[in-house]
Amino acid sequence: MTESIKYIEAFDCLPFKNADATADVLQEFIETQSNNVFYFFPDFLTDDESPLAEYDYKQKLWTAGRFVGEAIFMHKNENYKITIKPRFGEKVLFRMLEEIFNIRITQSKSESIKEEDWQHYIKKIIAFIWLQKLANANLHGLPRTQIKKINKGHFIKGHLDIRNSIKPYYQSGEAISVSREREIDSTIAKIIGGAYSIIKKDFLNGTLNIPDSAQEAINQISSVFRDSNYVRENDYKAIRYKEIYLSWKPLVDFSWDIIKRKRLSLKQNEKSKKGLGFFIDMAEVWEQYLRAILKKSLLPFGWHLRKERSLAYKGFFYQRELIPDLVFQNENEIAIWDAKYKRMLGRPNDVDRSDFFQIHTYLQHHLKNNKVKAGGLLYPVSTSLDYEKCTSKYLLNEEGFNTNFSIDGIEMNELKETTTDSQIQQEKQFISRILNSIN
Repeated sequence: MTESIKYIEAFDCLPFKNADATADVLQEFIETQSNNVFYFFPDFLTDDESPLAEYDYKQKLWTAGRFVGEAIFMHKNENYKITIKPRFGEKVLFRMLEEIFNIRITQSKSESIKEEDWQHYIKKIIAFIWLQKLANANLHGLPRTQIKKINKGHFIKGHLDIRNSIKPYYQSGEAISVSREREIDSTIAKIIGGAYSIIKKDFLNGTLNIPDSAQEAINQISSVFRDSNYVRENDYKAIRYKEIYLSWKPLVDFSWDIIKRKRLSLKQNEKSKKGLGFFIDMAEVWEQYLRAILKKSLLPFGWHLRKERSLAYKGFFYQRELIPDLVFQNENEIAIWDAKYKRMLGRPNDVDRSDFFQIHTYLQHHLKNNKVKAGGLLYPVSTSLDYEKCTSKYLLNEEGFNTNFSIDGIEMNELKETTTDSQIQQEKQFISRILNSIN
């Protein structure tokens, strides 16, 4: 944009400080950018009611939501650029992503952030993760499928189609035969190739450090994929994976979301008023981060992560699915936690009423068939808490079940530089408290 831009900056879950962050500007921001959120995992259960920004009626000010990213949009013929960064800093975000995707992000990537737009920085991280997913997926080669081919000629390939060969045989001496060949799945190749094209052109401006395993897959895909290929939503949903190729599903899902983001941005370019934006949901990052470190730390003690979905009041119009975030089981013992990316300063109002009753619904639901050892709500903690006073050895009251209920999490410093070593130390202290609650 050649016109002047008004810059507005904030940190997730904290107040907007700029005078330009007025109610009408932020409402325009919410209205035009709500669909510009990128998710790393397609099965993440989003909270549709969580906005990019909201008004805090108690403090009488506007605060940023739980999303980090950047948007450029127009309001009343003026251009605005809103940047929202993680309140715990870039290094903590790096640490979370490293644990989630089992990768290591070099220090040079974090140093370059000051020279570039925050949106472009997030895209670089997404590109890096995409390449790692591609390298990890390429264990048994690209997914292949059997293709039926009809051949007409003087030589038979496969099985002779006698009925359809009669006429051409008498006319030209040619026969019709049918063969089956294994070829790279064209839909998967188009999706991965499409995502790679977007990443190369739009995310990293053509500069890409590609692992050998990923480059090998890209070379094979290039023989199938063309920029003009178009994949429909139904084609994506119709993909079926054989067990040997299941490692490709996370990458294909990730690639499809990149393609959808691109198509959405093209539509927005046509309607310039909506502007451009790119955000990631820190609630998803927080939940996946906890899942990764808990899974790694609890497995040696016999606790296995499991997916849990239950239906409450089946058959009634008000039936609801019960889907806790984190469920671990050790024989007939079970532990259930919900991840909450909200501010936790040890104040009573920090524990949302609906969150409190939701986790108790999950715990009560499992008390019939399992011994529930522990449960609670897990936050990024912004202050030092007395964790003994945050843990109850019974559920609801002293006459309740012998279940450890706690408000816990990993301590992180808001608006302060946190080293990776101190972050790892806080993780260890958190895991130690979790192990005490289940053993």
